[in-house]
Amino acid sequence: MEQKSKFEKLFSRYLNNQVTANDLNSLFKNMDEVDEANLRNHINLELLSEDKIEHTDTAHLKTLFAKIEEKIEKQPKTKVIKITTWYKAAAIAAVVSIVGYFAIYNSGADKREIVPGSSKAVLVIDNEETPLNSESKSSFSPAPAISVTTAADGTITYKQTSNDTTGLSALHAISTPAGGFYKITLGDGTQVYLNSKSTLEFPVGFYGAERHVKLSGEAYFKVAKNKKMPFIVSVGQTNVEVLGTAFTINSFGKQTKTTLYEGSVQLNFLSNHKILAPGQEGLSDRNGILVNQADTAAAKAWTNGLFVFNDQSLADVLHELSRWYDFSFDENSIPNKRLYIRLNRNTAFNDVLQMLYTTTGLKFKVEERRLSIEN
Repeated sequence: MEQKSKFEKLFSRYLNNQVTANDLNSLFKNMDEVDEANLRNHINLELLSEDKIEHTDTAHLKTLFAKIEEKIEKQPKTKVIKITTWYKAAAIAAVVSIVGYFAIYNSGADKREIVPGSSKAVLVIDNEETPLNSESKSSFSPAPAISVTTAADGTITYKQTSNDTTGLSALHAISTPAGGFYKITLGDGTQVYLNSKSTLEFPVGFYGAERHVKLSGEAYFKVAKNKKMPFIVSVGQTNVEVLGTAFTINSFGKQTKTTLYEGSVQLNFLSNHKILAPGQEGLSDRNGILVNQADTAAAKAWTNGLFVFNDQSLADVLHELSRWYDFSFDENSIPNKRLYIRLNRNTAFNDVLQMLYTTTGLKFKVEERRLSIEN
């Protein structure tokens, strides 16, 4: 009883912005010692209390949410737990990650209709399409010095085997559908992780003054270093130029967003040029290039099998979810709400709908893969 009482006091003080650093360490330690059933029950009692909602300092919880992101990154990936407001999500995020228990499932619905995405894509050569999926396993040679292999783990690898440049300029493209992703290793060793509804066009091998590829959608690049041949990614009118580095590009919105994790990149948009440092993002559109500090955990979350939404609009959240779960919705019918959400990309779709309901108070329905709000 003494241990439980201590935990209850610490957790209540945590929610009410009254903990010291030592208190917080003690709270995390107690989370490891309190059994799951008691912990789940206590969290529900604390977080569903209207008194807590009225008196909780939301600015404080925003700060807490940001601070525990780094701790969460080091914990096992978890699914979503029932919460009723975004700031409850901030308060409980550390609990969910440290204890590591899974979501409450809605067993009454058919989960087979809409499912999480998987490893699948289409390889396009001379306008002919070849499906790629987790079952694909083959090899071929599109040029004398290039071998290509596809593996059952959802990857395709281009490998340059000699200095013969014959046929290296031949262009291939890989496209992922809604609910698909694929991993690509280019001829120079550059690794590309292609997200849903995205296309990468590239030569089968590289030679000459530069390495040039084209992207639409979203991808993570880990570029092989070659000081003599800059690597350039073209996304519409934006060119991202690098020598060797790691970054993501997202062109789904009105702006093309480039987020840098290591190395450096130069953004070129018409007559505008900006150099990014690690931890920065560049937003390019018709107004030029805007450089900000990036939310790197959120920008890269999808490459680690997660969704992380930090103060994002419900419409933006639904756009990203729709690309992964392959559904549509009417953006004009979506109210203006801001969300803080973190969940595994393998979460069952009915659990996602339950999460959206408990965090927004909106009840959603799906008819023929079209999501709408019930009146």
